[in-house]
Amino acid sequence: MRPLQDYDIDPVMGFLPTEPPLRRLSDPYYEPWENMFEDFNGLLLAGKLRENIHKMPLLETNRLTNVREYRRAFLILCMLSHSYVWGKLEKTSETLPANLAVPWSAIASHLGLCPVVCHAAVVLWNYRLLDRNGPTDLSNLAALATYSGSLDEAWFYLVTTGIESAGARCVSAIVETIQDINDNNTEGILKHLTVIREGLEAMNDVLQRMYEKCDPYVFYWKIRPYLAGWENMAEAGLPFGLIYEGVDSLWSAETDEYADMSHLSEGERLLRQYRRYAGGSAAQSSLIAALDVAFGVEHYPTGEKPPMFKLNVNDRYTRLPTTNPVDELKGTPSSRSTPTTFVRTNRNAFLRAMRKYMPRPHREFLEDLEVASNMRSFVMHLDDNRADLDATEIAILDTYNDCLGLLKSFRDKHVQIVTLYIVNQARKGPNIAHGGFAIDKSKEKQPASESPVTATETKQPPHNVLYPQTALETSPGIRKGSVSDKVSHLFPELGLAKHVDPKTGVVRGTGGTNVLPFLKQSRDETADARLLPGESASTSSPASSRAAAGTTETATTTTTTRSWKDWFSSR
Repeated sequence: MRPLQDYDIDPVMGFLPTEPPLRRLSDPYYEPWENMFEDFNGLLLAGKLRENIHKMPLLETNRLTNVREYRRAFLILCMLSHSYVWGKLEKTSETLPANLAVPWSAIASHLGLCPVVCHAAVVLWNYRLLDRNGPTDLSNLAALATYSGSLDEAWFYLVTTGIESAGARCVSAIVETIQDINDNNTEGILKHLTVIREGLEAMNDVLQRMYEKCDPYVFYWKIRPYLAGWENMAEAGLPFGLIYEGVDSLWSAETDEYADMSHLSEGERLLRQYRRYAGGSAAQSSLIAALDVAFGVEHYPTGEKPPMFKLNVNDRYTRLPTTNPVDELKGTPSSRSTPTTFVRTNRNAFLRAMRKYMPRPHREFLEDLEVASNMRSFVMHLDDNRADLDATEIAILDTYNDCLGLLKSFRDKHVQIVTLYIVNQARKGPNIAHGGFAIDKSKEKQPASESPVTATETKQPPHNVLYPQTALETSPGIRKGSVSDKVSHLFPELGLAKHVDPKTGVVRGTGGTNVLPFLKQSRDETADARLLPGESASTSSPASSRAAAGTTETATTTTTTRSWKDWFSSR
């Protein structure tokens, strides 16, 4: 493996930047961004954000001079763009104006990211130190930006930043352990495994503090809507994703020219404008992914463990649609289904897809780590010869198991948080109508016989429990006259109209209802990687046996990219 610095990883800070993120772009050219960034919370509340963004100039990105400036610009455009799309008690916008879309896409490409909010933006690049000489922990952290302007949202980000800081020591220790194994340095292996164990203990301690200052109701109804992307968002008014104005998939960055579009139909040209990206997710943490790779934790499609079982085609975490819906149209070169190649330790398509939302250097680190990692095969070899081990080697096995136990405990806590902050809140529903306006009790108590009925009054349909946008949005679903409405008529084979729940009037399905099974399986797979007393390579599970072989070659699975038409059908 290359030195950690080549992967933009600091030996002390881990995946966090070596220096705290910039608090302002110094070039006056970018004042329009910075000024809008200062006021966007107030403008969002006043309902004037979109009209003010329309007045902003379209700025070039070639005046950004270093990675810190690119990160700052990415954070700014994340905040402005998601606020623009989701609004505050406004209709969801299915288009992102060019003055946001074009520079955001260019900056994302430079950083190796997708132009959508992600873990790196709101966690790694969204904090400042209260005391410049103090520690990077919750006693000394403040958030640079939040969508809601709430302390709860700041705490949500900062706890995650604190986890990254607490686990930073694990990254360099993993690399050192790999080298120690190559050198057969058992003392060094034990030393660095102990460092990893201490890091995992600290990560658990920080995660447990989420409850202190982040209220579950505020998180679900006030914060989470803005963290969503444009994938699987039909019920929130984005059935095909989001249109990035001025950004076209037929444009070539190398030649700065557009391909010939004369052969495309009107519908295909419209579809070319759409992009579908997932929003922020803990699965985008390179730290957790690195620990999985290092310890040989095998992840499989949700609901599937060796031996292989039939895939659930509606499982959001098993098979995902392509980023651009037009790629799945019949006759396009990329519409052919091909086997997906995975490294053996990870066959879960969702977790693999989340790597697209990690900064490019961090993604490259994980790819190289998958090739270099030798920890699992080493401890399995020790376990095969348990009777002949010395005290240090036995301690290595115990510490390895301790680390996996702590990683499993971390995932236990995450499951508990998701249950309280998402699932339970969704079941309860909002306490305040439309996420902010008090209910007029006099109208609420008015007898049905006395209630005037007007032609304009319509009952709000129930929302998708995992996506509060559908409850806060004024007109969920496909709106008449919208681009999405036009596309749905041009492509009746999509079947969007056929899959509407007549009781709710909104597109509905099971694609987003399996978050807990996914998290619980990830936790169980972590527990499965632990070495049991008396376990050996010959008697371990099929998953462990493959990991014990120490091979880094890739394996081809039968899991294929899921059709976007199937995706909408399942909704």
